[in-house]
Amino acid sequence: MNKLFTSVAMVASFYSNINAQTINLDPNFGSGGIVSLPLNGEADDLQITLSSDNKILAYGKDIITSGNVNPNKIYKLNLDGTLNTNFGNAGILTLPDYIGDFIVLPQGNGKILVTFQRTSGSASSETSILRYDLNGILDNSFGNNGEFKTSYNGPNGFRSNNAVVLSDLSIILATGSQFIKLTPNGSIDTSYGNNGSISQVNSGNIQLSNSNILAFYDHKIDKITSTLTPVSTFGTNGTFTYPDSGSYFSKQATDNSIYTLDLDGNTFYNISSNGNLSSTVLLTDDNNSLDFYSNFDFSGNKIYFVGTTSAEIPFIVSYDHSGNLVPLNSQNSYKETSLAQGNYTSVLAKDNVIYVGGDQKDLSTNKWYYVVTKYNVSTSTLSANGIQPENSISFENPAQSHLVYSSKEKVRKIELYSTDGKLLKIITENHSNISDLSKGVYLLKAEFDHGKIVTRKLIKN
Repeated sequence: MNKLFTSVAMVASFYSNINAQTINLDPNFGSGGIVSLPLNGEADDLQITLSSDNKILAYGKDIITSGNVNPNKIYKLNLDGTLNTNFGNAGILTLPDYIGDFIVLPQGNGKILVTFQRTSGSASSETSILRYDLNGILDNSFGNNGEFKTSYNGPNGFRSNNAVVLSDLSIILATGSQFIKLTPNGSIDTSYGNNGSISQVNSGNIQLSNSNILAFYDHKIDKITSTLTPVSTFGTNGTFTYPDSGSYFSKQATDNSIYTLDLDGNTFYNISSNGNLSSTVLLTDDNNSLDFYSNFDFSGNKIYFVGTTSAEIPFIVSYDHSGNLVPLNSQNSYKETSLAQGNYTSVLAKDNVIYVGGDQKDLSTNKWYYVVTKYNVSTSTLSANGIQPENSISFENPAQSHLVYSSKEKVRKIELYSTDGKLLKIITENHSNISDLSKGVYLLKAEFDHGKIVTRKLIKN
């Protein structure tokens, strides 16, 4: 009787979570879904983006504990996680040894820009923009032998994006005290402002919003034209002001609304395209287990967040655009326990795939690695509407070592789920071996060729 009661309770628990997404590492990416990139020193905020030739660009610093050289590197990965050996040196491009954070920015026409906020920590520090082709070769036709430099006197901004590319591939650069416009090939556009520049104090952190520019600060967002005129229809006279000052990280959705993550307080703001605060969400701490949210990205009607737990384990959390928490594998957060002492610092969501960038320390060797992981997200989770009597298929139940069924219609596939909603196995043939599954209760979903779905409880002996 106790055994039967436990089984029923497990199934009831499953039904309460049947709308949760399932997320699993992609075994065909890297090694079991994880690519590890060895470092000589410590990791520092790996970021990832897609290149125009549909490859993954991962970039960050290799912080050496002794000496003054901290290599800045870009890694180019194929979509299966292997290094793209046509890029740089066997898939790795080493950049100039500049001290500031850097951003990789697609320019178009098969070119990528690398923008450094600061070249050094001295008062004479400069901002730098370098241009490379998709093979990591410096384009000497840009600027002065591939690089444009100018003085920088702004703050040291975390992940500050100091350049935007306009529709004609020209560039606007924010330097702290002025905005400079460059031609597509990195020469100063003297037709802009006063011989190529307009003086205006800024934080060195800007984004393009259609043909306008968003300038980000620790307490506000300004929306200006490319010639720095305030867009008066945005917020109050062109300015949105946060409820409090903070360390903010922002991205724009496809409708030009602005989503902002407060890195200090785990608060998430949705700001409309006209500069009004639409909603504020206090992100889950999952029973005080989540320590730091570091980044987010959009895919369809979902927003995926990444960060680090209080136990130094990377995590992923999902919300919808209405601010509702979306369970992952029927949990408030997905914790990547295979990466002990690690961090997730960047995320790229695309359709039903999530790429995540971060780092891990091997505790046995004290060696640091950058990591890029790939997850497949199931949007075909079980639905309560599909749980109904159906005579078109029957199963041998309880099942033994093989899944045996009889069906009047052609079965396309059968998915087996654990009671917490995790996809365990996809079966396409009758009498398939399931001896690797432990004894217990499972849920299966049978999909027929004509699209109908039938859901069943299965007991495995």
